[in-house]
Amino acid sequence: MFKKFAVAALSISLLTLSGCQSTGPKYQNVRSYSEGLAPVQVSGGKWGFINEKQEWVIQPKFEDAKEFQNGKAAAKLNGKWGFINKRGEWL
Repeated sequence: MFKKFAVAALSISLLTLSGCQSTGPKYQNVRSYSEGLAPVQVSGGKWGFINEKQEWVIQPKFEDAKEFQNGKAAAKLNGKWGFINKRGEWL
């Protein structure tokens, strides 16, 4: 009886773990959504921006990034801070 219980418990555990896998992007850090975009950091340390569907709008290339305010966000690249628009272009 114990063997049947152990097999059932293992099967349930495996099903539960496989159901927890996400198909979306994997992030190391996520900041707040603002103006429809959120700055996110990928495992390599670079920051980019996703929309509310977790789709990349600005690919991760920044050393740091802040939330959008009034159509611009502060971003750091090559050790220097500046502002970008919602297409990732420097202002």
